[in-house]
Amino acid sequence: MRERGQQQYQVRFGWGVAGAHRVAIGAHLVVWVDVLPAGAGGDHAADHRAVARQLPAGAEVVAGHLANAAAVAERVTSLQADRGDRCVVAVIAAGTHHAHSGEDVAEAAGESADVPDAPDFAVEDLLGAGAVIDALSAVGIDHSSPEAAAACAAYTGLRRAVKHLVTASEAARELGPERANAALAVGPELVTIRPGEHSARA
Repeated sequence: MRERGQQQYQVRFGWGVAGAHRVAIGAHLVVWVDVLPAGAGGDHAADHRAVARQLPAGAEVVAGHLANAAAVAERVTSLQADRGDRCVVAVIAAGTHHAHSGEDVAEAAGESADVPDAPDFAVEDLLGAGAVIDALSAVGIDHSSPEAAAACAAYTGLRRAVKHLVTASEAARELGPERANAALAVGPELVTIRPGEHSARA
């Protein structure tokens, strides 16, 4: 039977909730990368709870972005030490969502639209995911899928222009400079969105 969802790789990459359900099979850590969240500048707790409910159960989920890639890598090495074995990581770019006409009608009726989770490409999330994957590679965790390797190459190849690209992105223009800069000012600390099942039992 053919393997699906990048299962043969330690470091994987996907887009959105649907991508997480595909590539996070057997993962110990899911890194949710949303560099310019819609609620930038506010309290992200509600957004994190919503993400946690939608992602595959079992794995620990952390928030990843451009400033905390090193902290994510440290968490992975810590998990590996605790496990005495490798830690499988699924790096998920949130992407952007634009309402379709069907979604507007459903929302007006108080219902959810029956459309698949298919986020649009978001350059800021690609670069943020690439930063995380690059940081993992720097600590020796580099058995990456082709998809993860490509995201990493996008970040390393554009490293000097990352801030400009992010602030000039479609999402940044929609947020406005104040909220976009607030999102980019988030510190290097690791934020746990959901503990793994092993943590819950500890």
